[in-house]
Amino acid sequence: MTDELSIQSILDKSDKELDRFAWTGTFENYLRLVTENPALCKLSHSLVYESILANGAETSSTGQPIYGLFENDIFGLEDALDKVVRYFAASAKRLEVRKRILLLIGPPAGGKSSIVDLIKSALEKYTRTDEGAVYAISECPMQEDPLHLVPEDLRQGMFEQFGIYIEGDLCPRCRYNLKSKYDGKASNMPVERVTFSAREAIGIGFYVATNPNPSDSSLLVGSIDNNQLEGHRLEVAGKSFRLDGELNVANRGLIEFVEMFKADRHQLNTLLGLAQEQTIKMDRFGSVYADEVIIGHSNEGDFDVFAADAHSEALRDRIIAVQIPYNLRFGEEIKIYEKMMRSSKLQDTHMPPLTLEVASIFSVLSRLDQPTKQGMSMIDKLRLYNGEMVPPYTNNTLRELRTNHPNEGMDGMSPRYVMNRIDTAASNPDINCIFPLVALDSLWKGLRENVSLDLQDMSKYVSFVADSVKLYNDIAVYQVQKAFEESFDQTAEILLESYLSSLSDIFNDPSETGNTQQIDTETEKDMREMEKAIDIAERNKNVFRSEIHQIITSWRQRGKSFNYTSEPRLKAAIEARLLPSRRKVERGLTEPRFAKQKINWARKRKSILERLVNSYGYCNHCSEDLINYVNHVLKNRPVLKTPRGESVEWLWDFNPN
Repeated sequence: MTDELSIQSILDKSDKELDRFAWTGTFENYLRLVTENPALCKLSHSLVYESILANGAETSSTGQPIYGLFENDIFGLEDALDKVVRYFAASAKRLEVRKRILLLIGPPAGGKSSIVDLIKSALEKYTRTDEGAVYAISECPMQEDPLHLVPEDLRQGMFEQFGIYIEGDLCPRCRYNLKSKYDGKASNMPVERVTFSAREAIGIGFYVATNPNPSDSSLLVGSIDNNQLEGHRLEVAGKSFRLDGELNVANRGLIEFVEMFKADRHQLNTLLGLAQEQTIKMDRFGSVYADEVIIGHSNEGDFDVFAADAHSEALRDRIIAVQIPYNLRFGEEIKIYEKMMRSSKLQDTHMPPLTLEVASIFSVLSRLDQPTKQGMSMIDKLRLYNGEMVPPYTNNTLRELRTNHPNEGMDGMSPRYVMNRIDTAASNPDINCIFPLVALDSLWKGLRENVSLDLQDMSKYVSFVADSVKLYNDIAVYQVQKAFEESFDQTAEILLESYLSSLSDIFNDPSETGNTQQIDTETEKDMREMEKAIDIAERNKNVFRSEIHQIITSWRQRGKSFNYTSEPRLKAAIEARLLPSRRKVERGLTEPRFAKQKINWARKRKSILERLVNSYGYCNHCSEDLINYVNHVLKNRPVLKTPRGESVEWLWDFNPN
């Protein structure tokens, strides 16, 4: 039970919080600290990499790395995130790759800024831990590494004896202070612990290159106090350099460079010098050493213009570009919209479970290339990308598609547009809840407002609407099939547990010969009934069982909950056994002609409605709409027509009074 808060307890806690990261001492104190714990000495890339891993990292059952930092915020971009983390993994080893700018290229609202924000947040939090503690020379605006006080000729010995790697030189301010305030005695230089903060401009810089012709470069490299320009060169540099630019702020941490290629050539050359030589060029006053991660992001159009410029060759060679496309799995797209809804008033508007799914289907279709595989439809490709079973296609087909379409997802509808159109639909005072086709109609009608889309060929988007309706029809029928029978989900879980228990009997008690255990005839019969439902032949059953066993083991090792929907083949097998046929559902939903039959029909219909409301997240309005719609679809009645493939006319009243 949480202790009751009082004014004094709040004040005490606040005072302790301010002191929690306080550490002050001299360079002598700090040197003793780091020689006892060399792990405290980290360059910027290593610090960022450790901050990412501090949030957890594991491998999925498919071998895909999963990073806890991004898991609940970035969806459907596992490959791109893995490339980003691998960049930091290599850079943390002080390989040459750390002298490259990490560039995230992608369409608007694709997740570039969100990825960087999460990394910055992780870095801030990590510097507030014992493992990520950062110490700096006091009074230095660049949170200077105290180890820069170690003379050059002693550094190799420091590395050999203590494993402490030192790189870089004192900034002009610290060099001036060392001479003027401390009589050149490095042991007396004050050192303090610092915690990074984007808001306080400590260790994390941020620059938006929106002005192609900036008046000066001081926002990046720092300003100069013109009143301090008289005197000896060392004194002038120490007193006049304010070191307050974003690149100075980001020393030992990272700088985010937004709209990177909207910067002028001078700014880009400054970045080139920082990446290549780890120095910040100061006009007329030489340079300042800096150790920092540079993360830029840009849209594809600006990058293409930059890449085509013959004068950009040197900087191009210093860039590692990672594509951040739109997500291509509509199941993951739903999570994006759910996250966006949590910070909007839409959370107060009722939305049937399939509304976001239909919106996701339509938006993801707009991002896909037409399939080149013979006989494959857009719906097939969409479902295959979503991780579903789509016979006769396999995982090899999926890999082939991704290889042949490397730029897929770099254009299409953004999540922001989708949410704007759902907002528009929700603003209609006559709407009780946003039915799936209401959302789809809003997405269609708003296309002309979306300036980022190429609308020269409207027939393409008409086909996306038609395909979205086709898939919605199947999903809607499936939803009613589940609600048609009592306790569908519970029965499905029982079937799953029975199959997994049989797998456990086979694999967890290997015999002395190394073969798997034999199971009784009845158990084998039950397992084969499940496997035959998804066309697993007798000769392939052992391979299938081994694969499923490995997947289950992986899930359990990661502490993840496994249910009947977690693995697509098991899901398909269980549903093939449990779901009532479409014909049975259609007969059950159709109102009979005779009064005696209507009583049972009404009772059955009411029980389906109640299950939709109580178990599947529907309200009274949308559950009624779903049942009527499914009955309409099962009778093979059309939902829309597309005259000449140029417009959409609805034949279904998707917003009845």
